[in-house]
Amino acid sequence: MREQKGYVFRKGRSWFLRYYDNVMQSDGTIKREQKCERLADYDDEHRSKASVKQLVQDKLAPLNGGLLNPQSTMPIVEFVERLYLPEYVEKQLRQVTRKSYRAIWEGRLKGRMGKMTLRAFRTVHGEQMLDEIARQSNLGRHSLKHIKSFLSGVFKQARRLGILDGTNPMMDTSIPRTPEPEDTYAYSLPEVIKMLSVLSEPTRTIVLTAALTGLRKGEIRGLCWADFDGKELSVRRSVWNSVVSEPKTNRSKAPVPIVKQLAEALDAHKLRAGILAQPSLPIFQAGNGQPLNLDNLARRTITPALTRCVICKQPKSEHTKANHAFQLDTSLPSWHGWHAFRRGLATNLHALGVGDKTIQAVLRHSTLALTMNVYVKSVSESQINAMDVLSARLEKETCNDHATAQNRLVN
Repeated sequence: MREQKGYVFRKGRSWFLRYYDNVMQSDGTIKREQKCERLADYDDEHRSKASVKQLVQDKLAPLNGGLLNPQSTMPIVEFVERLYLPEYVEKQLRQVTRKSYRAIWEGRLKGRMGKMTLRAFRTVHGEQMLDEIARQSNLGRHSLKHIKSFLSGVFKQARRLGILDGTNPMMDTSIPRTPEPEDTYAYSLPEVIKMLSVLSEPTRTIVLTAALTGLRKGEIRGLCWADFDGKELSVRRSVWNSVVSEPKTNRSKAPVPIVKQLAEALDAHKLRAGILAQPSLPIFQAGNGQPLNLDNLARRTITPALTRCVICKQPKSEHTKANHAFQLDTSLPSWHGWHAFRRGLATNLHALGVGDKTIQAVLRHSTLALTMNVYVKSVSESQINAMDVLSARLEKETCNDHATAQNRLVN
């Protein structure tokens, strides 16, 4: 291709450059089109064509050097919907992540892209976009980081495919300052014990599993009887909606030591299950043999049990026919979701003096540098000792509660 020098002209108070570029069309073909772009203000520094010569050379150098892929003129909307989402996100990421990415794109980004092309998107555009989203919504920093991560992934994939070269334009963007989000909740041991005292089976055993293992919700749903050997629970799968997948990371596949109280509860649950306690079947299953929906369980069973009347012990939803006003039993904890048990386990172990590295191993977390992201096939002695400490404390708390209850009865 012949080297082009472009045509420079002044209009009003600005200098412009007219040149030709190869542009990708919607049907995938390449067409040579004339472009016109503003170069600089007409001011004391730029009073002649010679003064903007370097700007022209910088603009045309990638074109004349054949360094620009025509596909980089593709609109970002087209790239995301034709290549990024279907060819990368859908094939490489977990389903829960795919759903999140779709929501970010459709709800936050697609409408702001207009006809912006991959090549034209600069760091300033990313910065302005994040600022605009922060101003127009009540999203916290965590959500804004997810949006930045999505956009960064778009340009990273374009670079992987050879469509773009150079620095990712989202790299130097900042996250706008937003109000601090509310602290996430962690259940204390007394709260867990209070909760267990008002729950019936099998809900009680499910909550006990969540509180004493720190398993994620999908991992609890993915447990099968073959994963329980009386001393450990092997984490081999995760269930999100009806999709079964591997755990979040290789580190997440580590076996989890279980304390005496949980082992006894699971043994009793197995006896109640009878013929349904087959190795390949879920430990916690619905009537159709599929993994139990824990969100439905929380809504239909746990929340009503925790929002009962202090006088008649009836759930608020069933209190309409009572002959007295509903008074909430404030001695019971509120429901804060399944992940509060995972946070609670970490907090309770830390309060008992268990080392941070051991807590990390119990929860099967990877380090920030992912240096420990390996398949752990055995439970270390320190992990077992840590869970024994928790077991002893739980037994002591339970005995104290029982003794207090007996004293009340005597009085």
